[in-house]
Amino acid sequence: MGSRRSRQRRTLRLDAGSATHVGRIRDVNQDEVGTTEEAFVVADGMGGHRGGEVASAVAVEAVLDSFTGADRASLVRAVREANRAVLERAAGDRDLAGMGTTLCAMAIVDGPGGQGGVEALAVANIGDSRVYRHDADGLVQISEDHSLVADLVRADELTPEEAAVHPQRNILTRALGIEADPVIDSWELQPARGDRYLLCSDGLFNELDDDRIAELVADGPVSEVAPRLVAEAVAVGGHDNVTVLVVEVVQGPERPTGARPPIGAARPERSGGQVVPGSAAEVPGAFLRTVAASIAAVAAAVVLVAGVWSRQGWFIGSDEGDVAVFRGRPSGMLWFGPTFVEGGDLRVSLLDDSTRAAVEQTIDVGTLDEARRLIEGFRADAIAGKATG
Repeated sequence: MGSRRSRQRRTLRLDAGSATHVGRIRDVNQDEVGTTEEAFVVADGMGGHRGGEVASAVAVEAVLDSFTGADRASLVRAVREANRAVLERAAGDRDLAGMGTTLCAMAIVDGPGGQGGVEALAVANIGDSRVYRHDADGLVQISEDHSLVADLVRADELTPEEAAVHPQRNILTRALGIEADPVIDSWELQPARGDRYLLCSDGLFNELDDDRIAELVADGPVSEVAPRLVAEAVAVGGHDNVTVLVVEVVQGPERPTGARPPIGAARPERSGGQVVPGSAAEVPGAFLRTVAASIAAVAAAVVLVAGVWSRQGWFIGSDEGDVAVFRGRPSGMLWFGPTFVEGGDLRVSLLDDSTRAAVEQTIDVGTLDEARRLIEGFRADAIAGKATG
């Protein structure tokens, strides 16, 4: 998606560069990126068939169209509008049922003094696409991942290193298009000239560590930084779509002298107001909003959601050492496990190191046909490798 014109003149000016790539494994790019002069958005879609690419495109367009530019709350409202747009689009097309998307966004907003005062930057996030800031102090992650492994890291049950290779690291706890009133995190930041902000899908940071990302973000104009980040992520693995948006503050306040204050905690909100972290209102699931529901009804809703969620999607994995196709989710949920569909004629041990690692960790695909095409490619590569070995 290209850039759009700003709704009002701002004294704060940002320069942006973006790039996206389907990666080396997937057939379809389900990421989307969009910008105006004052708003910047990245989304990573999910859902079988064409659902993921539609969800991310709908969400980005809705944020850019509905953002008013007034304050932090206006950016959060724009993300809520994106959620409504994704739900409505899915409801009108049976092929898109169950689609969803992550989304991270940054925008110029009025500062504490209101219009005419010092401007600020608002950030909003849902899912596991990320926002970072890079300045003289280095690279720092602003957003918090809404994923199973991130929750386990915050609970000190996993280390960051363990989370980076965990087989269930792609399981999200929040996303757009899943419920009518999701919890959205937001921040308000004071910009300084020379700051660079990185918005990206997980295809970047799952391939490159923070030290390497910091090196690349700091080197050269943003129009060159974004494609360089994407190219390196694809070159070292490319197991997923990779999308990068790099934004630099080129006109704005000078950085204050002395140590910069740390980035504050997220402000998690539903439409009714701020959510207290750890409260029941923060737990995803539409059934939690029905206070009068009985325990039995809640349990039934959990089982229903778990069953539907666990049976959506397809993935390639290992079945006793054979490359195989499964229907459902790699992790399953409750007693709903993935279902073996086909396989048994290609050994995982014959694959190259990168492909073997991807299969063992499972590769999500949109359809059975996509899975078959990928496996035929793996087979051709294995035959070619054997012939030249």
